[in-house]
Amino acid sequence: MRILVILPEQLPVPPIKGGSVETCTYNIFKRMARTDQVVMISRAHPRLPSVSRYQNGRLTIIRIPHGDRRRYIHSALKKVAGQSFDIIQIENRPRFVSHVRRQFPRTAIILSLHSLTFMSSLSRSQADRILRQVNGVTSVVSFVTRTMQHRYPRHARKFRTAILGVDTSKFRPWSASAKMELRSRWELADTYNILFVGRIVRGKGLHTLVRAVSLLKERIPHAKLVAVGASWPGVSSQTPYMRQVRQLSELLGVPIRFTGYIPPSRIHEMFQLGDVFVCPTLFREGFATVNSEAMASGIPVVASNRGGIREVIRDGHSGLLVDRFQSPEAFATAIDLLYSDPELRKRIVLNARRRVSTSFSWHQTVQKLKKHYRLVRR
Repeated sequence: MRILVILPEQLPVPPIKGGSVETCTYNIFKRMARTDQVVMISRAHPRLPSVSRYQNGRLTIIRIPHGDRRRYIHSALKKVAGQSFDIIQIENRPRFVSHVRRQFPRTAIILSLHSLTFMSSLSRSQADRILRQVNGVTSVVSFVTRTMQHRYPRHARKFRTAILGVDTSKFRPWSASAKMELRSRWELADTYNILFVGRIVRGKGLHTLVRAVSLLKERIPHAKLVAVGASWPGVSSQTPYMRQVRQLSELLGVPIRFTGYIPPSRIHEMFQLGDVFVCPTLFREGFATVNSEAMASGIPVVASNRGGIREVIRDGHSGLLVDRFQSPEAFATAIDLLYSDPELRKRIVLNARRRVSTSFSWHQTVQKLKKHYRLVRR
């Protein structure tokens, strides 16, 4: 097959700056290109050429310099004018569909949804018009698929799920000595490290975690909160929200270490800083890859029971889910349970690694997508 993949206008691939959509899409289609011809379109970056070819020419990446969505999609379509494809997949940008359909009236189009965000911003009539123009919709988690089928029952048959994978050779448990060496470099060797990894924005709930850690000071006096990430991939500046979190931690006497932005090539290392990983998100997340990455890395996980997260973590088996996701007390209770029960912690870590290894592979994601492609091309 010859496949065109149109990514969002914000970040480049390969994902040298990060970005969940870019990282996941690149992981899928570099594997797809082992057997098929793939053309990917993404945002330009000064460190990358305007066109790159990989895997003996089976993977081509075209980069567009425009960050404005309309200019980006118009420029992207000019780059592939006159070419033919068997499948066109549009990543997380439903408003691109009508532009693509005008240029490719007879090509099978798949809309790939990584969350509810962009479909939810449309009116019902806008969404219906877009869904009429696509041949299928693939979602990264069943939660998104079911929600969309419920909202748009007329188009329910078009939706399929291709749950995301994780690279278990990269995200894996480290030896005790390697872990201690890394923690020593970060001056985190003598503390019980409660780890947050992700964008530092209000919706990800870091402020809730600060309050939770403050409730654990007597139970875990050597606890320290480690926040890995920035407000946006590649951004180093402090935002008002980040300053609020710092002020809150000082007010409550919670030791906190901000690592700042960490490039994707090193993010797997950061999980080894944690004794427990916490995802206190307020969002109805799609897949939320940080949870599966922590599970693969051998770190016990506590997470909000929101959106697609409950499909990744089985409560009490491969992690702990928090129903009251805005409650610092609820998160503190879950963290304390793992801290005070070594057997539970060990069991959850082993179950989580096993679950990720058997249920979340990129090979499975690729095979499910290919099956979807075959269905829409009949």
